[in-house]
Amino acid sequence: MCYVHHFPLSHFCFVMRIDISCFLILSFINSVKLIDDECYMTVPEIGKQYGYESEVHLVRTKDDYILELHRFPCRMNEKCDKFSKRPIVFMQHGLLADGFSWIPNLANQSTGFVFADSGFDVWIANSRGTPASQKHVGYGPENKKFWNFTWQQMSEFDLTSSIDYVLKETKQEFVYYLGHSQGTMIMFSRLAEDKDFSKKIRHFHALAPVATVSHIGGLFGLFGKQFLTYAEILLGRLPYSPLSIPRTVQKMISYMCSKFLMQNICTLDIGFIDGNEKMFNQSRVGVYLCHTPAATSVKDLQHWIQLVKSQKVAKFDYGKDGNMAEYGQPTPPVYDLTQIDTPTYLYWSRDDILADTQDIRDSILSKMKKTIAGSIELPHYSHMDFVFGIKAAFDLYPGIIKTIKDDFNRYQITRRLRKVS
Repeated sequence: MCYVHHFPLSHFCFVMRIDISCFLILSFINSVKLIDDECYMTVPEIGKQYGYESEVHLVRTKDDYILELHRFPCRMNEKCDKFSKRPIVFMQHGLLADGFSWIPNLANQSTGFVFADSGFDVWIANSRGTPASQKHVGYGPENKKFWNFTWQQMSEFDLTSSIDYVLKETKQEFVYYLGHSQGTMIMFSRLAEDKDFSKKIRHFHALAPVATVSHIGGLFGLFGKQFLTYAEILLGRLPYSPLSIPRTVQKMISYMCSKFLMQNICTLDIGFIDGNEKMFNQSRVGVYLCHTPAATSVKDLQHWIQLVKSQKVAKFDYGKDGNMAEYGQPTPPVYDLTQIDTPTYLYWSRDDILADTQDIRDSILSKMKKTIAGSIELPHYSHMDFVFGIKAAFDLYPGIIKTIKDDFNRYQITRRLRKVS
């Protein structure tokens, strides 16, 4: 590692005979202005760059986290009536991601912008722990208490508070929910427990849906359960800690991966984790890696490892004594997906090694037969292609847009008829 506390960086590197780490850092610093401007931008700032009116909204959860919601209420370069009754699409990102995952490409290729241009009122979530939502009423991210959460709390507190805020702000009755990966788990678990909340979700569109992850592939599948055991032990030594890459290191990686000769190598590294990404815009790999992975808690990843090992859709396992104290029973409660009655659309692929097709059949399709409104296979999509893939704007999003628009039109007609009668 290149330590620079007492010497100028260039002098230190000379003394160390220009070791490779210093060389890379110097190259990065000298070329930092060559990084794409979007590397330094927030989601609203990226939206404004492309001509979209954007808003930042702060939401306080019941357990006092402060979350940022990002809104695109109008089409590109449009001055619209933000209080008009446009259908609301609420977008929830996955694990180690944030709101950027909905706008990673050019305007005509990114989910958030494609839906805004189709006439939707787009609201993008940022779960607790992500860069935009590292705030709390009582303490900040430097306090270990801040990182005591998993997707379970995102479902119970973040999701409910955010949806309630959006409906209050827009004076509407429901939203159309679009979730990716962990963003689907957050909704599955909430709908399974809260019937009143389910009335606020008109449709649930689940991209790369995950509930159980018993047949997970990629890095986890390659090394098997032994790897998971070691990972669980290691993570257990870091309770209530952030899981993130230092911003400076992330920008250095972004810079290196923006270079033509490195782009395929960098996408290969991503594919090692969750499949062979075939649909990335190679020229934007550096931008992707400047925003992704986004921070979450170590405990969140621990929870996912528990799910792989238990093969259940369960709450966090604190051990027998801890479970008795937390839940009043020796084992963590299991979410009952048969209780879900919200129309749900699944979008999946046989090439997705994280949202495995057998897990989808066993834990979702078999338990939600009465509410699965559609099950659509996307050939050759890896896990991240559903949000980062440039082909999604042509063979995935148009179908979702049509389904939502048709439903919203029927809702409006029915509402008018009721008023007349």
